Amino acid sequence: MTEKIRRHPIAALLVWFFTVGQLLAFLPRIAESQGLELSVPLFVTASNLIGLLLPALVLTWLCNGRTGLRALRDRILTWRRNPWWYLFAVVVVPLGGLVLALLLADPPTASRPVMTAALLQGLVLQTALGLITSNLWEEVAWTGFVQVRLQQRHGALRAALMTAPLFALQHAALVAGGSFAATIILLLVLTLLAIPFRAVTGWLYNRTSSLLLVGLFHAAGNAVAVREWPGDGMLPLLYPGENFGPVHLLVSAVVGVIVIAATRGRLGEGPRRSGGAAATDAVAPGRAGGRD
Repeated sequence: MTEKIRRHPIAALLVWFFTVGQLLAFLPRIAESQGLELSVPLFVTASNLIGLLLPALVLTWLCNGRTGLRALRDRILTWRRNPWWYLFAVVVVPLGGLVLALLLADPPTASRPVMTAALLQGLVLQTALGLITSNLWEEVAWTGFVQVRLQQRHGALRAALMTAPLFALQHAALVAGGSFAATIILLLVLTLLAIPFRAVTGWLYNRTSSLLLVGLFHAAGNAVAVREWPGDGMLPLLYPGENFGPVHLLVSAVVGVIVIAATRGRLGEGPRRSGGAAATDAVAPGRAGGRD
């Protein structure tokens, strides 16, 4: 069994996540049908930690041993990068979301204290909380484990294409609640938007070797539109009476299309190995393992 898991690490992670991880994410929905109320954000966070981060760490250890775990740790903690990368990670999607909101609605009538709160509490604080509690650990699994392995075998753009529907399906518990047909349509739309988003995360990782920056980009995007927990994001504070929906996903998708076009689909990918070397487990950016 252990040898089979080593040969198919991505499949092993997906089996664990889409059983244990998704069960945790759906528990609030199940409880709701029984007249009970559970915290959706709490169980989604548990799903990310237990369903994604835990198997990513265990499988890295099984496939690469302590060397692999140290390499993964280093990629999580890599932070000494050009400040422009941080500017890109935390500014591009929030700024694009604000511009789109201004195009869809009148300028916000909020007072200066509210605008300050939207920036500091809505964007900065929610980005930090999202990074620490969830988004960094999501990207450890999706970018640092799944996508990097797929990239070595199939190339960066195909890896983004293959990861996108899995990443979208992760959010099934959040979009469920309406009719079955509506849920399927929402998941299809989310998959289409996830393709360029996964392209950006792949490009950012390939260029910086930093999962921290990838998680920061993810968290800053979510902070644009998050509501209620761990607090309202930037646009809900600026426009308390408006609902712009997944505006951050649209902006991320536009950024992804630009990245794909600008890099001609290479997404900053370095030379790929071939033959037996391609089957070696990932311990560094652009190196992937297993047969998945």
